[in-house]
Amino acid sequence: MNPLSVKRRQGYALQYLVLEMAAYQAVAASTLGFQMIDGEWVSHAAGQAALHSGSAVLIGGLLVGVVAPENGM
Repeated sequence: MNPLSVKRRQGYALQYLVLEMAAYQAVAASTLGFQMIDGEWVSHAAGQAALHSGSAVLIGGLLVGVVAPENGM
């Protein structure tokens, strides 16, 4: 078997794995809320409010920006 074709198949497998992991992360993030770039989690409502106000954006599945503190904190 041609070594180049084997490497191409491995490349395709890696691309599919990365896509599957990204899809899984998107589903997990939507059920738990939003993960900030510093690793903190905020509720879905607080994240949506920050996105709608323009004070935060999603970059690579992470919420980057300023999020208003939630009640009770």
